[in-house]
Amino acid sequence: MKVTKLFTLLAGTSLLFSASAFAGNGSKKSLHFDTGVTVEGKALPAGDYKFEWSGNGPDVKVNILKGKETVLSISARVVSVPAPNKQDGYSATAAKDGSRSLTTLFFSGDKYDLEVGEASAASAAPGATTGTN
Repeated sequence: MKVTKLFTLLAGTSLLFSASAFAGNGSKKSLHFDTGVTVEGKALPAGDYKFEWSGNGPDVKVNILKGKETVLSISARVVSVPAPNKQDGYSATAAKDGSRSLTTLFFSGDKYDLEVGEASAASAAPGATTGTN
């Protein structure tokens, strides 16, 4: 009887752990914007933000949070980089009106960047600027 209970407990525990391991392919990171940026037409003032994303392929859904409130949900593309990023930061392109549009997010230790919108073309533009945390 004790062996059966022990086996049931062990099997249940292993199922619980395996389910949590496969529960999500999501990531959570924090980043500070030194200046305000525009993301898909919405202005985000300077400050601390959290980024949560999930998805299986190169295309992911990113939730941008200020505190516990989701301020924006956007699509992004995960792009591999040859070496791990050395710091947290972002890239933004400057528009003629002085606004800055977010193009790329990168986080320390990760071997990928998150490109937002038309980031691949914008990040190579001469008006591209970078902020770091």
